Amino acid sequence: MARPLILVTMGTNDYPFERLYELISREALYRDDRCQWFIQSGVVEVADLPASGEVASIVPRERMETLIRESALIISHCGIGSLNLALKYRKRTVFVPRVCRYNEFSDDHQLQIAAEIKNRRMTVVYPDEPLPVLDYQSLCDEPVPSSPVDITNYDLARVIEYKLTG
Repeated sequence: MARPLILVTMGTNDYPFERLYELISREALYRDDRCQWFIQSGVVEVADLPASGEVASIVPRERMETLIRESALIISHCGIGSLNLALKYRKRTVFVPRVCRYNEFSDDHQLQIAAEIKNRRMTVVYPDEPLPVLDYQSLCDEPVPSSPVDITNYDLARVIEYKLTG
């Protein structure tokens, strides 16, 4: 059986996100070679590597989609691009919004995005909260859907088109 993949994405902006790195590096599965980790670190220096996995500061979109398709779990900043890809591939995702008070971004728009995430496959970890316990067996049991679904909001697209042309 293939090792479950845990994908961590911190985004590509110039703000560090040490808090997310500290959260994942405390997890027991970070030291467990039964899991494969892929960490898209952005500007964060990942000095303490996972037991098994890879770290890259930037990942091309095509490779990121492949990683998302293959992942049993995504741990992500709360960027709209990451949210869209998690929805598109129906992935179990833990979102950790970047916040201004920790100098992780210039504003708190990721908290606004996080407030709208309410479903059984997506969890939000707010500042000063721990990650949910990561369980090896539940990762192995997690269905890994790899076919995309259409997440286009056609009603919104029609409204925008009408407003721009009407």
